[in-house]
Amino acid sequence: MKIEDLLFNISNLNLIELAKLVSEIEKKFNLNKTINNDTLEKKFFNVYLKNVGDKKISIIKIIKEITNLSLKESKDLVEKKDSLIKKNITKKECEDISLKISNLGGLVEIK
Repeated sequence: MKIEDLLFNISNLNLIELAKLVSEIEKKFNLNKTINNDTLEKKFFNVYLKNVGDKKISIIKIIKEITNLSLKESKDLVEKKDSLIKKNITKKECEDISLKISNLGGLVEIK
């Protein structure tokens, strides 16, 4: 049987028959359809500054500390809308940054 014929026959199955076929193929070829949540969980994140709040100078100082940028670069980053603070960092680092900035009235977004 050619692949085209096989696909044609599969396309003529109803939904119940198709589900049974998939199940039988999984059994026959020992395929595990369950996916471990660890493989789906994102490992690295980016942190964006969404809102500075009232304590802009304090936020600039924290950004300078977090990013190791110069004072001017930190100020420019704070004044730019939705600026990337740090990229490809762990969830723990994101939470630490978020806590520092939110304690000063700022708002971050973790993606």
